[in-house]
Amino acid sequence: MTFISIEFLLFFTGIVFTYYLIPHKWRWILLLAASYSFYATLSGYFIVLLLISTLFTYFTGIVIEKQETKQQKKRAMLVGICVLLFFLGWFKYFNFVNDSIRAISTYMNWNYAIPYQEIILPLAISFYTFQAVSYLVDISRGKQKAERHYGYFSIYFAFFPQLVAGPIERAKKLLPQFKIEQTLTYDNISYGMKRIAWGFFKKTLIADRLAPIVASVYDSPDPTGSQIVLATILFSVQLYADFSALSDIAIGCARMLGIRLTENFKQPHFATSIGDFWNRWHITLSTWLRDYIFMPLCKGKKKRSEIYVAIIITFLISGVWHGAAWTFVLWGLIHGFYRAFGDHTKHFRGKVATFVYLDQSPSLHKWMKILTTFLLVCFSRVFFRSTSVSAAFENARHFLSPSSWNPSGIIAAFEMFSLLDLVIFSFFFIVMQLFHYIERNNTSTWNWLSQRPAVARFAVYVLIVVSVLVFGATGQGFVYGGF
Repeated sequence: MTFISIEFLLFFTGIVFTYYLIPHKWRWILLLAASYSFYATLSGYFIVLLLISTLFTYFTGIVIEKQETKQQKKRAMLVGICVLLFFLGWFKYFNFVNDSIRAISTYMNWNYAIPYQEIILPLAISFYTFQAVSYLVDISRGKQKAERHYGYFSIYFAFFPQLVAGPIERAKKLLPQFKIEQTLTYDNISYGMKRIAWGFFKKTLIADRLAPIVASVYDSPDPTGSQIVLATILFSVQLYADFSALSDIAIGCARMLGIRLTENFKQPHFATSIGDFWNRWHITLSTWLRDYIFMPLCKGKKKRSEIYVAIIITFLISGVWHGAAWTFVLWGLIHGFYRAFGDHTKHFRGKVATFVYLDQSPSLHKWMKILTTFLLVCFSRVFFRSTSVSAAFENARHFLSPSSWNPSGIIAAFEMFSLLDLVIFSFFFIVMQLFHYIERNNTSTWNWLSQRPAVARFAVYVLIVVSVLVFGATGQGFVYGGF
């Protein structure tokens, strides 16, 4: 049972109906049962690991809180985090490290006998581990009290709308919401349904239509440079539509239960710098890395060079979190370099803009920065999407080759689409951009629509639903569902 399925919609409808039908004091049992049931349908074998991690984090939080001194709290916290990271490391990174050591040993003619292990990655382990780590750190810092109600804590750890791929929530925000008696309101139900439908729209009409086209290029043994350029740009669109759709559905489902999750995307492809991009893309991961990795690394640091090292380490951890492969490590390092280089050259770039009179045309200057940032992000995603380091460098060479950007070659690369698929994708891509345009000029597209005449707004709602039912492509899993 996945988010994009009739089974999930029926399952969730039953949960919402029952949730508001039963007394508040029993709702935590319903949410916990729903969360474990949902997880079991996706990764039944590893529900035991989820239960063990929940139990361990619960008691570790209490132990940390009971310590008398900051040093004792910190020591207990580090022990807890090490155990959680051991679980994550074993399932996600053992073979990565093992294969890397074997490759080095082969090159150095050393004898290394540990074989490859058949280890399956538990669903959502990266997400719930990060939530657990933030919970323990916040208790150690005195920002969060250890939760004594095991049921509420278990829901925080496994809340099914955001369990699979976030948003990565902090206990301070999410836990109190489970304890408040939520009432059935039209606004919550209406908004939640709209966000869920919009998530289905982006996933089935944008992401899943692009996925096989992008794969046909990146899985090809000999793609042309123009195909790599086009496929990489399309992959950026696919990845955004895919991951933001997952967040839309999670936020929509939670809102229908009266729970407000953190917004995870704010039109990242309209960012004007790499720093701005990470303030808009996977926001809950970015803020997590800032608060629990970057800020501790920068504590007491004053030299810019030391801060740049902290930036690169933070993005390196981001790359490793995304995947157990050297391609993700390189992707993280690229973004770390982008961020440090961008900060270092900010003053110089401002002078250049003044010298060429770009600052006298703010709109043009803004769109040039948006285009530059988007292309830099696209280049990094060559490494994110490639299946090996050698393939990544070859694809990067294609992407950077001037001949690959020849207009005639780009036009020829569009032959990857059938005419019908190109028309369908183009239409729904324009619809998505119209939503983005409205959002950039208003606080919320949905609030803006609610102020339109009933006929106009219901026409939009019908368009979304009917388009998904008639033209939606299914069968592709969520990209971030594998992290």
